[in-house]
Amino acid sequence: MKRDTVKLPSEMVIDFRQLTLKEENYLAAAARSRKGSQEKTLVEVVARCTEAIVEPGPYPWAKPGQKPVWNDMLNGDFFKSLIELRKLSYREGKEYDIDLKCPNRACNNAFGWTVDLDKDLLVKRLPEESAAALREGRPLEAVVAGKKVFYNLGMVKDTAFQEKLDKRFPGREMACLLRARIVKVEGVDPKDLMNWLDGEGKGPYEGLTSDDAEDLRSEFERTDCGVDTEIEVECTRTSCRNVFRLDLPFLQILSPTRAVKNRRKRREEQGDLETPEVPETPTTDDLLDGSDSSEG
Repeated sequence: MKRDTVKLPSEMVIDFRQLTLKEENYLAAAARSRKGSQEKTLVEVVARCTEAIVEPGPYPWAKPGQKPVWNDMLNGDFFKSLIELRKLSYREGKEYDIDLKCPNRACNNAFGWTVDLDKDLLVKRLPEESAAALREGRPLEAVVAGKKVFYNLGMVKDTAFQEKLDKRFPGREMACLLRARIVKVEGVDPKDLMNWLDGEGKGPYEGLTSDDAEDLRSEFERTDCGVDTEIEVECTRTSCRNVFRLDLPFLQILSPTRAVKNRRKRREEQGDLETPEVPETPTTDDLLDGSDSSEG
């Protein structure tokens, strides 16, 4: 079984082992379920394949030799772990095939695209100010719309919290996304935080402008770490060649079927796979010609 030691964006260092068929079973079952269950399974699989912490990084609870608590880890560390686990587990793991459709409505070309996980994705390290806040167990601060906002770094457990918010506040997805990170806003009653964000529902606030919301998102991004999952793609149709950007889908990154598909594609490109020759069906004349060595 293959193993590797990986440094994550937070500077935590972890020993990983490759996937086994048991984990592939879990992933295959999760692929048929809803998005939330798929994300939960990914966390469970990464946890199973994590052998031990080598260096704790900025996590105050982490100890060398122990296993990390993935729900209390940064999203940036988790996404990097998914990439490293894929590379470790499959022979062509650093190539990730995705199926796309050109957004140009005059084209609509369906095509495949291969992402080099080593070369095409940028990794952003955790800034020191954020590492210090994590070590000390305190939120970060930003001023948005004239108010001081206290917020946490993006954690794996935020997904479950955001799901609860989505159910409680349907149709307010963008506000829920921001609310999942906010601890408090100076001068705003905690029960009015959603109203402060988008002005929906009962409350005294009109909500943030798009500029204010962008300022808050930019502050989250500036102080966070992880993998830049936005990639640039060019339509393969010669008459189109439309260039567009998209976020790399991560839910299927550990899919064994995609790894097999990618390996076959590589072998075809290298000429290792050839179309087998099918022998011709002999005709009656072939059977009756003088080549038959049997004696009558």
